[in-house]
Amino acid sequence: MGIIEIILISLGVSVDAAAVSVSGALCPGKYSRRRCAFNAALFFGGFQFFMPLAGFYIAAKLSVWLDIRQIDHYLAFLLLLIVGGKMIREGVESGTGKNSCPLGEFFSFGNLFLPAVATSLDALAIGGSIAFTQVDIWLPASAMGITTAVISGVCVVFGKFLAKRLNCSGKLTVIAGAVIIMIGVKILITGLLNG
Repeated sequence: MGIIEIILISLGVSVDAAAVSVSGALCPGKYSRRRCAFNAALFFGGFQFFMPLAGFYIAAKLSVWLDIRQIDHYLAFLLLLIVGGKMIREGVESGTGKNSCPLGEFFSFGNLFLPAVATSLDALAIGGSIAFTQVDIWLPASAMGITTAVISGVCVVFGKFLAKRLNCSGKLTVIAGAVIIMIGVKILITGLLNG
């Protein structure tokens, strides 16, 4: 696996995390832009680093019984559906005055866990496929993690800038939730077509 392939894979796996970062940044919250960007970079980048390692070692040990590529798109869709559905519900409630701050804070560690897992399942599958080659996993995993961390942080800053310009409200939270569900649908369709 050459450096160009590693760069392309790293950019490819970061796309979903970038979209979720922008969408999450549209939600109102109490954290500063810097803290939101840091948390997104830490979670999305961290999971994009550790998941290929996990996939690599799982495939090396359990390849006879398990191929994560057969189910990763279903899991990603389910997790993003849960997150996006919660955002839509709470965004609607905030518009009716029932909830003044949807999700509490999208970039809290508790709220970032499911999106980070969902957007890194493709990296788990990539790590599993690398196990069947003669490539060392550490360079691709590091590249995926660093690339995703940087792109996610930048996307949060962009999303916060956009939210401020659009006078963020519950309606933007509903839109952000819908976008996250669409990302899940895209992952599901791509997985079904490639499977």
